[in-house]
Amino acid sequence: MNTKMIAAFIVTLMALSIFGFVYSAWRDNVYIDGTVHMGELIVGILSDPDDSLKNITVIETTNGVPEEEFEQAKPWVANTTVTLNDFETSVHHEPPQTVAHKMIITVDNAYPQYDVHIMGFLKNAGTIPAKLNDCDFEGYDETDNEELRYTGEWTWNGTAWVFEGEIWDNGDDNMWDDPLGSVDDVVIINLYVVVFAPEDTQLEPCNEYPFVISFDFKQDAEECHTYTFSASFEFIQWNKVGE
Repeated sequence: MNTKMIAAFIVTLMALSIFGFVYSAWRDNVYIDGTVHMGELIVGILSDPDDSLKNITVIETTNGVPEEEFEQAKPWVANTTVTLNDFETSVHHEPPQTVAHKMIITVDNAYPQYDVHIMGFLKNAGTIPAKLNDCDFEGYDETDNEELRYTGEWTWNGTAWVFEGEIWDNGDDNMWDDPLGSVDDVVIINLYVVVFAPEDTQLEPCNEYPFVISFDFKQDAEECHTYTFSASFEFIQWNKVGE
C-alpha cells in the first residue's frame, strides 16, 4: 500500500469519525401547539325562535288612558304592530341565545293624543362586553316627500338612560326655520326612550336590559300623511370605544 493510499484512508476515517460524532449527538425538541377560540359580538333585541314577539309588550292609550279604563267605551280605531327580523343566534351559549337586529313599528290610523309604548329587552347574546358607540335618527314625510327632523338628548337619571325628544315637520311653507321652530315648524310626535343600561353603556354577555319606546302623536300631525322614521344604534367591543 503506497503512501497516497494510506493518506486517503486516514482522511476517510477522520471524516467518518467526525460525521459519526455529529450524527450521534443527543437531541431533544420542544413543541408548542396553539388553539384560539374567538368570541363573538352579538347585540340585539331579545327574541325567541318559537315566538319572536314573546318578550315584546305593546300598550296603546289615548291621553295616557287605556281603552278599557274609559268610563264609556271608546272605539279603538288606531293600531300599532311590531315585528322583528334579521335574527342571529349565538353558537357559544347553551341554551342558544337569539336576538333580532331590526324592529319594525307600524302605526295605522293614528290621531292626536294617541300614544303607544313598546317594551322589550336589549340583549348581549355574545361573549364579549359591548358598549354603545353611536346612534342616529332619520325621518321622512312620505306624503310631502320631505325629511323630518328631531331634537332631544340622552340623559342619565341614576337608573337608566333616557331620551326625551321631538320629531318635527317643516310646516305649511315646506321650509325649515332658522332657528328650528321660530316660524311655522311644528312638533308632530313626542319621542321618549328609556334604556335600563349602566351609566357607561356597557352591556355584559348573557345579560338583558329592559327598554321602553313611547310615541305621543301631537295635534299638528297632518291628516292622511304617512311618516316614516328609523333609528340605528351601533355597539362596539368594550375596549374600542372612541377609536
